[in-house]
Order: sequence, then C-alpha cells, then structure tokens
Amino acid sequence: MARRQQALLSLDGLSCLRWQDPKIIVWWSISFPGFGHFLLHQFIRGFILSAWEVVINTLAHVNEAVAYSFSGQFQKAIDVLEPKWLFAYAIVYLFAIWDSYVKAIDSNRMYHLAKLENARFKANLIKPWNITNISPKRPVAAMACSFFFPGLGQLYNNRIALGFYGVFWWFTYMTMSHSHESVFLILTGKLTEANAILEPQWLLFMPSVIGGAMYDAYMSARDHNRLFRLEQKRFLSERYPHFRLHLFGREKEPVVDH
Repeated sequence: MARRQQALLSLDGLSCLRWQDPKIIVWWSISFPGFGHFLLHQFIRGFILSAWEVVINTLAHVNEAVAYSFSGQFQKAIDVLEPKWLFAYAIVYLFAIWDSYVKAIDSNRMYHLAKLENARFKANLIKPWNITNISPKRPVAAMACSFFFPGLGQLYNNRIALGFYGVFWWFTYMTMSHSHESVFLILTGKLTEANAILEPQWLLFMPSVIGGAMYDAYMSARDHNRLFRLEQKRFLSERYPHFRLHLFGREKEPVVDH
C-alpha cells in the first residue's frame, strides 16, 4: 500500500499533488479567499472560505466601499461600511492568506516525497453514477471554457462539485450585478442606462472569479496531461521491459526551495 499518493480518482474527479509557488497561492488567496485552497485541492476549505467571502463581504459592504474609493468618494466609502461585520471579515481574510501559504509549502514537501516513492495510482474509475479517468486534456480549451462561463472549465476537467459550484456563483454574480443586462444596453447604445443599473458590490467579485477559474482550469488540465504521461510510461516500461522507451521526453523538474 502506498504511503504517499500522487493522485486519487473519485466520483468528483482527480485530486493530486503538484509543486506550486507559494507566492502564487498567496496571490489568489488575496484576490479571493478560498481560491488558493482550491488550487491546492483543499476543496472543503475552499468552499467554506469563498462562500464566507461573498456573504460577509456583502454584509460589510466592502466592495461597495472599494467602488466609492476608486471614484474619490472617501467619506461615502467610510459611511457605507458595517464595522460589526468588517472586523470578522478582516480576520478570516488574513487567515485564508496565511493558511494557504502554509498549506502550499506542506503540499510541495508531500509532492516531493510522493514523487520519490512513485506509487501506483488508478487511471480510470467506473461507478454507477459517473465514469472518471486520467486522460489528455487541452489546457487552452479548459481555460477558454472558464473564460466564457466560470465553472465550465472545471466540468471539462471532470471536477463535478467545483464546476457546478462555480456555475452557481457566476450566475448569482451576473444576476445581482446586472452585468449582462448592462452589456446588452451598451450594445444597443444606451450607455447611461448601462452604467446606472450596475451593482458595484456584486460586480467587483467578477474579475477575480473569472481569472481564478481560468487559471485553475488551465492548471488542472495540465495535471491530467502530466499524470497521463506518467502512468502511460510506467505501464509500457513494465509491459516491455527489454525496450528503452522515450515517449514524452524529459520533464522539467521544479526548483523546490522549501
């Protein structure tokens, strides 16, 4: 039995270890708490922290205050904030950043040890409700799916729960911010009305969400490709031990400094 696994297939898709720059994980946690944990495949923490960000940010009117600050209305920004929610928001926000950094360093160590052990992992899983497998993916296609509608790139990568979670929240952001109604009004030349119907509290969530969904979809597709190559090389090397196989070239190793 493997002591440290590199990858695991389940009904919800592929979970795996991979080397990641802790600074990039921190950046995504700053952009949207929970996103750094999603990249580390810490999905329960990611779901809770990202939902917390939306709910408590809305109750504290943080995005609304940011929008007023961008337009130079600093007094309005101060007046609109709710101090009773703001304090809790700040503590959890900072915790999400710190925790994702610590988890990234720990994940890199586990990845290094798991790679040395080189344990077997399943390449496909068939269950009554779903079929999942490790198969070649197109990272750009995954990223494009999440660009047009966040969550679809995750579904392309067979990540069911995260995909529908992303679709649900993106539909919520569109509805509450009136973003697509505004785009329609812009296309029909009604610029004043398009600006008037926008809700900045919900609109400011959207850039981070679309960027995070695209990055996660791209990296998850690369994980599929990397693990597919690894499993295929192991299988063929064992099947044909007397032949020297050079199938995919030598993979570039990350520099692990933690």
